[in-house]
Amino acid sequence: MNDAVLTPIVTNADVVYIGYPKAASVFLGKFLENHPEVTIDHHGIVPLLLQSNSTSFPIAAKPCHDKVHVSRDEGFAESLCVIGDLSKWHRYKYIPGAWDVVKDDILVDPDEAARRLHRAHPQAKVLIVLREQTDWLNSIYKYSINELPAAQRSFADYCATPYGTVLLQAGHFDKTITAYLDIFGSNRICVLRYDDLVNAPGRFTARLCAFIGIAEQPLPPRRENESHAQIARLLRLFPIVGRLPRSAKDAIKPRAARLLPGARGMLLSSRELRLLRSVYVLSNQRTEKLIERLS
Repeated sequence: MNDAVLTPIVTNADVVYIGYPKAASVFLGKFLENHPEVTIDHHGIVPLLLQSNSTSFPIAAKPCHDKVHVSRDEGFAESLCVIGDLSKWHRYKYIPGAWDVVKDDILVDPDEAARRLHRAHPQAKVLIVLREQTDWLNSIYKYSINELPAAQRSFADYCATPYGTVLLQAGHFDKTITAYLDIFGSNRICVLRYDDLVNAPGRFTARLCAFIGIAEQPLPPRRENESHAQIARLLRLFPIVGRLPRSAKDAIKPRAARLLPGARGMLLSSRELRLLRSVYVLSNQRTEKLIERLS
């Protein structure tokens, strides 16, 4: 979830794109932003998660009445609802073992997140993009590794942080899909796969545009906001790298790719991958059935 101070403005949306993060959300956001039939806002639905569930917000009119308006927040599917002190969450979210410090101030509940969204946008369509859990968690870990304490940067450390705990729960995709199905109804839910975006972009785009109700256009050729595994490996081995300016990190990347075995691949070990897959096997079976129901 974005840590910036947010103004509680909620815009009337035809479609809410709730995530997941690190599943090409920036790339798809750019695609929609550049579509002539779409307007889009980013983090416009975050206030619904940050405030008490009794809080209501005035709903602003969408920018163009004759265009489809999409409200995007790729972290909404994490289902992290604030019920107490938000500053405590920001302070401890990347501290391994700090779950007990924050657990009374947040609620990780897809049903509650869906209810809060429905109160503000009862007629909206809901777009969800899934990424296979090991690939997804590996990508988020790479992206966030510099947030961990310098001496605690293993994947196990990351999973032991409050944010890691939230992500592990959010990886049970069936629970999130079920929550939105129950509250919004199957005709207003679309679940797409990151793998299709990479391997079958034509099929992905056709489903995306048909669901939103806009003319189909090809996806641009390059994904945005790529993570860099080689820098993440260096950060884990040499925490001081995290203090370097962006230009120095960019200069290091080619050398890191040559010097670190498998620098462009997974940071997770084969044991960690097997463990994660075993955790989600039943959830994935239920997810497949839900996606079939929506097809």
